[in-house]
Amino acid sequence: MTAVRERVYIEAPYVQAVAAFEHRLGLEAGQSEGTCVLALVAPLAEGREVARDVTAATKRVPGTANFTSQYLIAWTAGRTSRGIATPGFDGTITLRAGEDYDECELELDGRYEPPGGVAGKLFDDVVGRRIAHATLGSLLDGVRQELRAAHERMEAGKHGT
Repeated sequence: MTAVRERVYIEAPYVQAVAAFEHRLGLEAGQSEGTCVLALVAPLAEGREVARDVTAATKRVPGTANFTSQYLIAWTAGRTSRGIATPGFDGTITLRAGEDYDECELELDGRYEPPGGVAGKLFDDVVGRRIAHATLGSLLDGVRQELRAAHERMEAGKHGT
């Protein structure tokens, strides 16, 4: 198994971000488990990328501190439409308040098994790990963009614009 940790900062208050984030994870009000479709994108050389949609299982778990929400997330290994193997993933996503009111932090921490046995492990050691980090970074960036858009809609609603 290969461990991975990615973190992004979001320009949205924690108290507003929680609902938008849970909606993105497929967690409805009052439900502790859900599913969501995520596009895993691995950028390659010269503006090319490998993409695969995965259905991720999500589960709300107790946070470890005030203004912290934590979720389990997992998806299974598979293949892209071009037959390229992609790893499954098992980990946690933590949303926590930032140092300022108008920001929060999103962190993904987990592990995956590189596809392809020994050859896949060797590839992962040389190149694949960068692709995995880029893929997870892309996932987190997409969540950050959705949260930022939700925050902007809320703020515009306050001002009647």
